[in-house]
Amino acid sequence: MNNKKLGTAFERFVCADFAHRGYWTHFITPDMRGSQPFDIVAVKDNKAIAVECKTLDAKEHIFPLTRLEENQLMAFKRWMACGNDTPIIVVSWRGKIYWLPFTALQNEKRIDLNDVASVG
Repeated sequence: MNNKKLGTAFERFVCADFAHRGYWTHFITPDMRGSQPFDIVAVKDNKAIAVECKTLDAKEHIFPLTRLEENQLMAFKRWMACGNDTPIIVVSWRGKIYWLPFTALQNEKRIDLNDVASVG
């Protein structure tokens, strides 16, 4: 499976997982240029979460801020400026899933997944 198909499959998995947890979810389809502010909006109990999904190769273990595109960084910053909760980056690595708060990544510039507990 190529990277695009792998990424789309993971995005759909995360969207379905949020729905299974009782969230209303919406998968954001990329525009004609292939860009989008993030992958998923998940809403529950009047709280919306912006979610970006990423996959890492098995040999990688550092998730750098540079994996986010400029339009995603701007969208996340604007999202928080509007009073919403911190966006989440959901990372798939070595068969496990990691939820990384955008603010932690923004502050540290990179996160070592070996130092973070997985959620699945």
